[in-house]
Amino acid sequence: MTRPTADSTPLRLDATTFLYPGAAAPAVNAASLVVAPGEFVGLIGPNGAGKSTLLRLAAGLLTPTSGSVRTAGFDPARSSRPRVARTVALVPASLAVGFPMTVRDFVAMGRTAHLKGLFESAVDRAAVHRALETAEAAAFADRPYQELSAGEQRRVLVARALAQEPRLLLLDEPTANLDVAHAVSLVYRVADLARSQGVAVVAAIHDLNVALLACDRIVLLREGAIRAVGDPESVMQWSILRETFGCDLYIGRNEVNGRLFVVPMGRDPEPVTGTSSPRRGRSS
Repeated sequence: MTRPTADSTPLRLDATTFLYPGAAAPAVNAASLVVAPGEFVGLIGPNGAGKSTLLRLAAGLLTPTSGSVRTAGFDPARSSRPRVARTVALVPASLAVGFPMTVRDFVAMGRTAHLKGLFESAVDRAAVHRALETAEAAAFADRPYQELSAGEQRRVLVARALAQEPRLLLLDEPTANLDVAHAVSLVYRVADLARSQGVAVVAAIHDLNVALLACDRIVLLREGAIRAVGDPESVMQWSILRETFGCDLYIGRNEVNGRLFVVPMGRDPEPVTGTSSPRRGRSS
């Protein structure tokens, strides 16, 4: 087990590389990144870019082939799981639960590393309640987890991670299977929690518009390497996204709130008399 240090940085990657056994190329290649308390960082990139692997490295579920990972000053891959669980919470892309339990009991599992004895305390119960409210899952707290829809289960997974009260929250596709209203509400609630309580959030996000809504910074990954890092407006440029995703995108600005938005162009439409072709790139 590594010794604790005075470093309070929630996440620090230094030239972190990970190669899966038998793979021809690293899934994460020499990635360096520092995430500050209260910061919401989005990971974007095509399938296979290394987003989920980077999250698993940050959670200590994988050990780097080279380079280093530090969460709050310690190496999560070489520390005890209870210690990691008191600092880092990971919401995976999917999770199968093999036995029946209510949503409340499932979320309470997030308190395991904090328990002082065999039973929950009032502090633990309050943390579970707050987590359910933040994830908008309190309405079905007494229902069996297995009977929920995929979107409802997603919110419960986020609630369980919030119940851990981590310093670093890792989210793999947090808005998958959510309708647009719950997706927007969830990312805003998590972002507000991060900023008010100093929790660092790193989220792998496929929906570029969700990333534009919530993220303080965006990390663009391609072939395991970090290709761009910065505020959303500096990274969400047509030329960068076109090169990364290999498709044509329209980047415009919402006239109501001034935010950027991204729309895939698809195939060129057939010309229509009296109209012009849609623009590629960023709108004025």
